[in-house]
Amino acid sequence: MMDFTVLSSHRAEHQLSHQKAMIEGLKHHGIVAKKSFSEAHINTKYVACWGWRVGSLLRAKGHEVLVMERGYIGDRFKYSSLGWNGLNGRASFPEYPDDGGKRFSQISFLHPWKKDGKYTLIMGQVPGDQALGGRDLASWYKEMADQALNKYLLPVVFRQHPEAKKKGFRQFPKGTLPSKGTLNRALENAAIVITYNSNAAVDAVINGVPALSMDRGSMAWDVTGHEVGDRLYPEREKWAHSLAWKQWTIAEITSGIPLKPLLDMIP
Repeated sequence: MMDFTVLSSHRAEHQLSHQKAMIEGLKHHGIVAKKSFSEAHINTKYVACWGWRVGSLLRAKGHEVLVMERGYIGDRFKYSSLGWNGLNGRASFPEYPDDGGKRFSQISFLHPWKKDGKYTLIMGQVPGDQALGGRDLASWYKEMADQALNKYLLPVVFRQHPEAKKKGFRQFPKGTLPSKGTLNRALENAAIVITYNSNAAVDAVINGVPALSMDRGSMAWDVTGHEVGDRLYPEREKWAHSLAWKQWTIAEITSGIPLKPLLDMIP
């Protein structure tokens, strides 16, 4: 029998609910997983946990880590992603079934590509977020703003991540104008969106706004440009349909359905 531990924080309600769902889901595949609230004494080869902050520590110790995180499309608090040994674009996911976009259409839809717009939009990220791998983006924002002004000949707008604001960060890159309002409002008049590896690139492409991603950890890497000056309009259907198979509801995880292809990836 596969030795498996499901790790959770005592204090985080979303982690506790995912721990419970994962343990129940694994039971459908004959796996009786251990419950743990500390990474210090885990002695199983396989571990499921929330987020890469703890996941990276477990991986460094030699564990095979199934990472649970927020989803990518639709209501990201309703769906959770499941991938092995990495975060977002650096995780390993199973092959998805070709359902002609049925699952995707139940979650979201693709807007037509936009060919106009009033400004270049740079998306901020939360300092210290695990997706950044320790990188400080302060100078990068300024570099992107300078290059964008030169290449696209449009005003440059910067949207600070709402969580960064909540944590007390105040980011005002020189040469940019502040974005106000919701993400969808910011995307409405954007001609091009620039991200490091933010999920905002996914939002942009879904909404028909061409985007750049500068790190392979981006879930939109395959459908975005990677140099300032790019403005790409690639085929998006296959990419979008696959995203829908990389995120799951609590009920689905509890049922064990999404876990079978993940378990089948194990040699």
